[in-house]
Amino acid sequence: MQIHWEPTPKQEEALVRTEFEILFGGARGGGKTDAGQAWLLYDKDHPRYKALVIRKNANDLHDWMDRARHMYLPTKAIFIQNEIKFPSGAKIVLGHLKDENAYEKYQGHEYHKTLIEELEQIPTEESYLKLISSCRSTIPELKPQVFATANPGGRGNKWIKKRFNLVGSPKKPVVTVDAITGRSRVFIPARVDDNPHIMEKDPTYVHFLNGLPDGLREAWRLGSWDDVEIKGAYYGQMLAQTKREGRIKFVPHDPALKVHTVWDLGMDDSMTIGFWQRTSTEIRLIDYYENNNQGFPHYIKVLRDKTYIYGQHFAPFDINVKEQSTGLTRRQAAEKLGLTFEVVPSISLDDGIEKARLMFPRLLISEKQDDFIEAIRQYRKEWDENLLKYKDKPVHDWTSHAADMFRYTALVEEKMTNDDIEPYEQPEYEPLYKNIGL
Repeated sequence: MQIHWEPTPKQEEALVRTEFEILFGGARGGGKTDAGQAWLLYDKDHPRYKALVIRKNANDLHDWMDRARHMYLPTKAIFIQNEIKFPSGAKIVLGHLKDENAYEKYQGHEYHKTLIEELEQIPTEESYLKLISSCRSTIPELKPQVFATANPGGRGNKWIKKRFNLVGSPKKPVVTVDAITGRSRVFIPARVDDNPHIMEKDPTYVHFLNGLPDGLREAWRLGSWDDVEIKGAYYGQMLAQTKREGRIKFVPHDPALKVHTVWDLGMDDSMTIGFWQRTSTEIRLIDYYENNNQGFPHYIKVLRDKTYIYGQHFAPFDINVKEQSTGLTRRQAAEKLGLTFEVVPSISLDDGIEKARLMFPRLLISEKQDDFIEAIRQYRKEWDENLLKYKDKPVHDWTSHAADMFRYTALVEEKMTNDDIEPYEQPEYEPLYKNIGL
């Protein structure tokens, strides 16, 4: 009998776990995708079985489907748009996170198994919990389970470490019992050493992992969840110094100071807003907001919903780009909604990064702004896989938007004044009951 696919020992270890949540991986090349696809097949012969697969975007989902067509070939599964149907009537629903309200759209549904690829790309634990809230079962023989794959790093790095109790490079399964729900979850580590298919058939990939620079090698090759310093990171050392000096802490909004906003604009991409206050000696990030696929009315509402007194609003030169749908520049569209922008000076990327570095000694960051802090920590130069060295340009990924906003802030910091703000004065005391004779 010809064997179509056979799990590695590490994959088999993950496939037989009974915990509600299974996190598999932690390094590159451990065989995560194949394990997840095989895991979905356990209940394929049950006519009422329904599973959900989540990846970041449609392109990633297409790649997953191409691999699934090979994996599921013996099952006679049929691929129809965003579904995989089996002869029994069981089906797998395919989804991605680029949809509007992607994290809420599955709430109220019932999926007996949920597979989430690249969990580190989900920004918050709250978003993850919204996704897995639909993983439940009213059919006794179909036990609900979540299977996720992840590598260290990414925007979700911090909450994943906390949720799965991850420290360093685990060698054995890490089991955690949720104090609130009583449900258990497990992390199963897997590295390229645990995947004989790659070790034997693709030694060049192993050489690539071994040749990674400090930081990336610990994360991608060894599966370390520690916040190691990434050698090619632009702001890693400065951010670490900021943390050591206690300047990443509770930073309250000071009502005596104006709040200035700095924007990084995206089209179908993320839009970020930094909320800053400045004194003669400090530049303070008190708030941070990021979203995508939203128009200016959404972001203006975000500003108006906050109780800040605003100073100036800064945006890069592409605020003057004309949009075909309206015939207006973004700047004009914003002005129609009551928001006036000043354009950030245009200088070279390298000069802007250097100016941002010089801002660190005066920098205070609200400890609540995890997304911003993680983005700045991981913002790094692009690694040339062929030449095994860094290129003279940054990686364009999820970290870019926060890093660009931060760089723009350094270019306009001196324009953040507190003019025309009257100092707050305590009102005179008035008896509470003076009008009713008490």
